[in-house]
Amino acid sequence: MIKIMTLENLNGRSDVIEFMKGKFKNEHWHKSSIFLTEEAFDFLHSHVEDVLQNFNYFGPNSVSYEQWSQIALNVRSFNNSEDIEFIRFFNKIDNWVQKNFEEHTCFSICGP
Repeated sequence: MIKIMTLENLNGRSDVIEFMKGKFKNEHWHKSSIFLTEEAFDFLHSHVEDVLQNFNYFGPNSVSYEQWSQIALNVRSFNNSEDIEFIRFFNKIDNWVQKNFEEHTCFSICGP
């Protein structure tokens, strides 16, 4: 099962990708962030790199609303709608991202 983790349920893991609200502020491990294992991020990685040409796996990377909209469009058009687990996983990330954009003009992706 593909999981999205919060700071509370990381259980000491540090090998995760952090989706952080707003611009990167030189610190990690925010309570408001969501975290993906590297395996979970693999489902999105190629779509992210297609849109963010200079994507740095170890980050930080800033993602605008327009960029995320393109990533989401690519993900939804590429992936088979039969893959319910992936769709639920992506929709949870997208919900977090959309809430972020209510307050911020971007979010940050920081690697392990």
